[in-house]
Amino acid sequence: MGTQPPIVPVTINLKSEIRHPGQDTDFMELELAGTITEKGGRRYLRYEEKQNAETVRTTIKLDPEDAVIMRTGAIRMRLPFAPGGTRPGTYANGPLALDLHVVTNELLLTEDHDRGEFRVSYDMHAEDGLLGHYELTITYAEGTR
Repeated sequence: MGTQPPIVPVTINLKSEIRHPGQDTDFMELELAGTITEKGGRRYLRYEEKQNAETVRTTIKLDPEDAVIMRTGAIRMRLPFAPGGTRPGTYANGPLALDLHVVTNELLLTEDHDRGEFRVSYDMHAEDGLLGHYELTITYAEGTR
């Protein structure tokens, strides 16, 4: 049996900016506890958050060329990102399920010894057109507060 990769606790600061067509911009900022782990040469950031008393688990594949945000639980979502590209994604919440087209405008990953920043700017489209423009910045540092 192989050895399990180390799971490193991290403190996460998540900032999001969402602009839906014809609406004011929504801003959100959260501080969460999470983990970083490595599997198959890739690094993954994981955390949980509560939404309406239900848990949503998020895993982010940290890759500057091929990142993915995967959410499970109360919300099920898969958002793949490629710089300057469009990728198919999915979103489901209860009985609602949508096929998405994710247009990555910017994708940056900077990592230093015990900290990092993942930043993505993207447009999300469904069958009926543009759902919104999203800016997400996640900074993480080893350890907990």
